[in-house]
Amino acid sequence: MRLSEHEWKAARTIVSVTLIATAISFVSIWTWAHIDPVITLRRCYEAAIVMPLLIAPLCSFGVQRAHLKVRKLSDQNEHLANHDELTGLSNRRAFFARAEAMQSRMGAVSSVFACAIADIDDFKRINDQHGHDAGDRVLKCMSDILAGIAPPDVVIARLGGEEFAIAGHFTSEGIARFWFDALVREIASCQPAGHDVTVSLGWCVAQGGESLSTLLNRADRALYASKAAGKNQAGKGEREPLRVVAIA
Repeated sequence: MRLSEHEWKAARTIVSVTLIATAISFVSIWTWAHIDPVITLRRCYEAAIVMPLLIAPLCSFGVQRAHLKVRKLSDQNEHLANHDELTGLSNRRAFFARAEAMQSRMGAVSSVFACAIADIDDFKRINDQHGHDAGDRVLKCMSDILAGIAPPDVVIARLGGEEFAIAGHFTSEGIARFWFDALVREIASCQPAGHDVTVSLGWCVAQGGESLSTLLNRADRALYASKAAGKNQAGKGEREPLRVVAIA
């Protein structure tokens, strides 16, 4: 059985407390033995070693057991605060934190930073015709597909309802386009939960000076264009040209 990081720390603490208690007890009894020569040195040394070995592990175990419980609860709370309960993907809060951190590295890596929003087509119809349980199964299946084919340096999140966000670094714009198109085809070919399900997707590539919110807005407009063009496709959102205002 592999120990977690917190369990390793607890084990090291138990060993450290035991060794420190043994050393303190040994030095104390050794000093006492030299002050009171009636007690033999052998008995003193035995007591100095045996007593801490019996007492320290029991005390350390109790303390570390409580510490582990607190740490596990803390980890669970952190996970709940940053992940969607149904799908296990990152939630909106975690998405913005991780995506903005990735975007800040744009100048340090030789890649493009792309952002996308994917929306399950006619999701309300699935819920109305097959029930919300079927809708939940579709969401979970969609999440599994996203997580399964996502490149390493990409964060995926469920923003809410049937809407998902994707952001990360790609080798080139062509690779990003290929991956987003492949994602749409993958969803359409697997028919999650036994129902015909497709997604529409809008994506864009970051330019200098754009915030993550601006990128998401561009991706969102491209998403609506994909739906208007017939759904089940990925469309790229172009950056709006700068407007030059003439001063009279």
